[in-house]
Amino acid sequence: MEGLIKKLDKNISAMVQISMLHIFQIGLKYGIFTRLTEDKSYNDILNLISFGNKPLLKELLDTYVKLGVLKREGERLLMDEFSYTVRLSPESAPYIIPGWVSIFEEIYRMIDYASITPEHPKILMDFDKDADFWDMRLSLEFNSIYRKIIAKAGNLKDEMRVLDLGCGSVSPIEIGQFLGPNGKYVGVDFSPGILSIAESRVKGAGFDWVTLRELDIRKAVPRNRYDAVIMSFVLEYIDSIGRVIKTAMNALESGGRLIIVEPFKENYPNICAWEFFEKLTKEFNSFPTKSAILGALENSPHEFKLKELGNSVLIITKL
Repeated sequence: MEGLIKKLDKNISAMVQISMLHIFQIGLKYGIFTRLTEDKSYNDILNLISFGNKPLLKELLDTYVKLGVLKREGERLLMDEFSYTVRLSPESAPYIIPGWVSIFEEIYRMIDYASITPEHPKILMDFDKDADFWDMRLSLEFNSIYRKIIAKAGNLKDEMRVLDLGCGSVSPIEIGQFLGPNGKYVGVDFSPGILSIAESRVKGAGFDWVTLRELDIRKAVPRNRYDAVIMSFVLEYIDSIGRVIKTAMNALESGGRLIIVEPFKENYPNICAWEFFEKLTKEFNSFPTKSAILGALENSPHEFKLKELGNSVLIITKL
């Protein structure tokens, strides 16, 4: 388990670092930093830079402010001297999984199309229209790593009942396999395109203990109780974390576990650089903080015990 946790955390750190490099590259490519040396107002900068999608340009400039590259003084944007160091050591390099790099590069290329219009057909970040691209992302070895962590952290086995909120196209097979033939896996997702891929896999594998439901998890009201509830890389699309956490805790049996996998913002400085690219998906809000999750847990009516695994996994046991 320790090796899996290290691999998860170190790859997320690498994703943030690579995102930092690419977000600087965008500034150079579009002459943004050159314009920022001029004594211009914020609105002047927006109008002068050749970037058709002005809301995306504004998001980019705001991200530079969050990163400390720029600062706002009234109506002016000022550029500060800024440096960034990429860290890779002999200790961390063996943990890096190369597969996700090509997916990230594809997303970075989408920014060129998004700079023209947010509706450009070469932006492949819509959950339904681009379900195949999302399935490619979810099928990466990186994603299998955190699903293995979930299985171990939840001690998943036959006869257990598991609710997966935001299940995607791969978890119904990779997590569902641990629960059959006498257990129950219920996967919930709001995307019919992604669920269609998942349903095909489940049918092909003959996993009749796996049930999939098309539903917005913000509106889910589980009628049954489960031994484990899973939320992996889904809270960044939720604008009401407290409500979803409460739903998850309500769905647990006493002694059951809520397992959350996310790149918690407190643990990954500069993660807003990665967020800039993920916002090509219209449902994306921001990666969650541990403090927001803890606050939601404390506001729920349930007693709980919290355990952290590395920088990206929380295990909440309902007492």
